[in-house]
Amino acid sequence: MLSTEIVLCIAASALAVMAAPSPSEDGKWHPTKYGDTGKYIPSDEGKYIHIPNPYIHIDNPYDGGYGPYSHDYEPYVGEATVDQYRHVLTPPDELLPYYKEGYYKNNGIKIIRQNHNYEEDKYDFDFETENKIRAEEKAYIKNPNTIDEGIASKGFYEYIGPDGFLYRVDYTADENGFRPSIKRKETPYSGKWVLEKV
Repeated sequence: MLSTEIVLCIAASALAVMAAPSPSEDGKWHPTKYGDTGKYIPSDEGKYIHIPNPYIHIDNPYDGGYGPYSHDYEPYVGEATVDQYRHVLTPPDELLPYYKEGYYKNNGIKIIRQNHNYEEDKYDFDFETENKIRAEEKAYIKNPNTIDEGIASKGFYEYIGPDGFLYRVDYTADENGFRPSIKRKETPYSGKWVLEKV
């Protein structure tokens, strides 16, 4: 009885071993798989394959997004030129007598008008000569009998220059200093401003 049980156990174990799948790599040498020599036979699986793909230069430098620069060999042609002019002062009229040779050599320059008035706290004067020099001034004592006492005056002088223009200087002089204002006026003797083509 006991031996029958042992036989049944052994048979059941053998069936269990036969039913279990064997591993694909059990660590043993299998000649049918690796050949008769037992050497490793490599395959192309996973092998690096070089594909030639050399660098190809494209002759198109950076153009900023607006296309390549194309040089225009035609020189720049501007618009038709416009005539340019400038103001030029013509020489004074030949009738200007005050700067001619000999004008001052005869009898000197005559004073044709002269007035003056001098008082204790003010004065004024004016004069004119035959060569068109004129001057006038009025003055008075400012802040009398104080530490700030001084003379305040106002006036002008004028003359005709060698270019025939009348030059006039109006001025004020007081505790703030001498403050002139200069003007130039045309006269019958002065040159004229004309447009000259450049």
